[in-house]
Amino acid sequence: MKKPDWKLWLRDENECKFWLDNYVKKNILKKSSDDSKLHLKRTDHNLIFANWIIEKHKDEIPEVFGKDTFYDWVISVYYYAVYHAALALMSKERFTSKNHSATLSFLIYYHYHSQKALDKGDVELIANSLNREDIETLGFSKELREKACYNIHELFEKKLAEDIREQVVNFANKIKMLLK
Repeated sequence: MKKPDWKLWLRDENECKFWLDNYVKKNILKKSSDDSKLHLKRTDHNLIFANWIIEKHKDEIPEVFGKDTFYDWVISVYYYAVYHAALALMSKERFTSKNHSATLSFLIYYHYHSQKALDKGDVELIANSLNREDIETLGFSKELREKACYNIHELFEKKLAEDIREQVVNFANKIKMLLK
């Protein structure tokens, strides 16, 4: 069997439906209770914490830790916020998922193709939150990634954290509107 490919699912609704049906058949996607409010609460919790860490970089973190920064943790927490917002959307429809590909197939099929509630950028943000290792999919050029490896790593992480913050807040607000 071929590997799941969320980028293909964006282009090919039938392929996405094929994978979605397989995930349901194998009980990887299954019916559940509506825990969307709990997931949104976790989304907000993560956003508050990540924003707090960013604020602490202005004075407290340098005072205590010197040149050490924690933007990598901020980025991770933002991605957890996205993931919980995505789970809230699934949960509202009384579904739960056992893996990331199944989550993406559900969201792409129902909220990108069928309801058109999510756009390509939203899906990419969700996919990135599930697979953070692929830094290139975050829209940053190869040159910027290379610069990040040479003495401006802190600045790169700070810029990335700030960019992601805006995307995550916008995405979380969009999900909240969809769930009203």
